[in-house]
Amino acid sequence: MTTAQQQPLRRERPGKVAIMRAAVEVMGEQGYEGASLRDMAARAGVSVAALYYHFPSKLDLLREFLDEAYDLILARIDRRLADVEPSAPARLDEIVATLIASLLHDEFARLAANVAWREHVRLEPPERRAIAEKRQRLLDLVERVVADGVASGDFTVDEPREAARAIITLATTLVEPFAEMGRTMAEVIVLYQRFARAIARA
Repeated sequence: MTTAQQQPLRRERPGKVAIMRAAVEVMGEQGYEGASLRDMAARAGVSVAALYYHFPSKLDLLREFLDEAYDLILARIDRRLADVEPSAPARLDEIVATLIASLLHDEFARLAANVAWREHVRLEPPERRAIAEKRQRLLDLVERVVADGVASGDFTVDEPREAARAIITLATTLVEPFAEMGRTMAEVIVLYQRFARAIARA
């Protein structure tokens, strides 16, 4: 018998990222209030003490996840916009497609979206302001695209900021109805791009 056969396989202990992913899954399924640290630790395959080692509290875990989630979506949108034609309709289509794909592309993304777009209100005021600033950046970005479209004659809405708010709301509230829509993600993206353009042309 070889040495490799004699020694049991060592199982790697989950790192911080894996623990956060498991915790977010639990929060996405059960909501922030319903998700216990014990359930999060069990999902990650670690002790509660190991979870506390990386995250001093459930609220601290939520804050760190939200901080990373909003940074990720903003960076992803910036990258995608750099590769599309500069017209306002094309840029708006890309923003809508990126938002929807980011939220719906797999089961974890859908659970994470439930946390990212609903649970930010759980944070204490200083941390909530930091996340609010990132949400504001997204709103400002969409507003600029709509306003540019109004200036170019592609869009006609007289309140670009409220149009931008409506477009973001449409694109980020699809997690629950998606399963009932009977459409692929690609089909949903095309449909909601059309809705977004209609709002901007209202």
